[in-house]
Amino acid sequence: MIRRLRWQVLGVCLCLSVPVLAKEGDTLRPFVSAGYYFDNNLFRLDDNDSPGTQREDRFALLEAGLNVDWKVARQQFTANLTKTLIRYNENTFLDFDGEDLEGRWNWRLGNRLSGTVGATRSTSQSSFDDIDQFNNQVDRERRFGRAEWEFHPRWRISAGIDSTENLNSAPSQRSQNVDQEARDITLGYKTPKGSSLRAQVRKIDATFPNPQIVSAFFFPFFFEVADNSYTQTEYNMLADWALTGKLTLRGQAGRVDRHYENVLRDDFGGTPTLRERPDFEGFTGRASLDWFATSKTLVNVAVFQELGGATDINASSVLRTGGSVSGVWAFREKWRLNVGAEYLSRDYKGDVPSAQPARTDETLGSSLSLNYRPHPVVSLDMGILAGKRDSNRTNEDYDYQTLFANIRADF
Repeated sequence: MIRRLRWQVLGVCLCLSVPVLAKEGDTLRPFVSAGYYFDNNLFRLDDNDSPGTQREDRFALLEAGLNVDWKVARQQFTANLTKTLIRYNENTFLDFDGEDLEGRWNWRLGNRLSGTVGATRSTSQSSFDDIDQFNNQVDRERRFGRAEWEFHPRWRISAGIDSTENLNSAPSQRSQNVDQEARDITLGYKTPKGSSLRAQVRKIDATFPNPQIVSAFFFPFFFEVADNSYTQTEYNMLADWALTGKLTLRGQAGRVDRHYENVLRDDFGGTPTLRERPDFEGFTGRASLDWFATSKTLVNVAVFQELGGATDINASSVLRTGGSVSGVWAFREKWRLNVGAEYLSRDYKGDVPSAQPARTDETLGSSLSLNYRPHPVVSLDMGILAGKRDSNRTNEDYDYQTLFANIRADF
């Protein structure tokens, strides 16, 4: 693997030596990227969990792609094509080839009607934070469309539809396959100084065709399953507000009503019983503040409470609460320092076995990286990531450190 990596890095260096002909605004902009990582706890394992597992590993992440930006009169067509290769030094069964494809048409009709239509397709690798030690690949297809009517210089109304299909390769993750469709209608107001306020109603229908097995007794004859399919209605207020020339507030807050269908969806060979998932009704929101402390310094602070999905078999949803702070300091013309820290609390909602309490996790993460641009098209990054999770479940704690170095060229 090291020999292959050397040849691949050599290829990247040869690409960098080719004269750069592309300029800002060109229709076609190819790019290449090569990174090398060291992780001391790749599978995010507890100290007492899986003592024979190879925890430390090094891996290479290689990317190449093309960005397309084509303008015809008032219409804009964009496309992004990326190929990703991950090669591990020890856990070679995790080697992965992925891709990201996106096409988008930003259309405009007259002076008051505009919108976008597009589709994406990607193949990615699941994070090891919440799954066992296997290579799960997720195929995702997405189609979306949006139209906006500016019926007044300060008022506009828009509507959108977004459908997503996720398919998992690992049999243990089949219950996470989902077809989801989201629709929304949004009324917005723009202030004389450029800030905006929006009121939104959003509806989501999510179908999980494969039930989750929650518990089993003499499996496969007697077992409990759960249906994760749901409908969700959101009532949101959104804002982008320029408080001063150096302070910008962005936020979303509202009420979420999620109702589970609780239906047996498959013909099992044994005798399944259905465990009903509890509905969720409550407040969710996210607020972030951008502060341009100086002409070379940007600080971002964010707090959030959001409802997400869960990969844990004993939870129907996860309430994520936390905050983050990050900063960028351009201390020299070609140098930039990036720092960040995040706190995340995950409260697993749903039915759990009576012998155990509902699961809760607390995670702390931090990052520090240095960016250098020796040439307008070349970027070098190196840094460290670190994190720690504390859980009320046995063998769910972990800590890790990751070192990385990366080079990227945009032609």
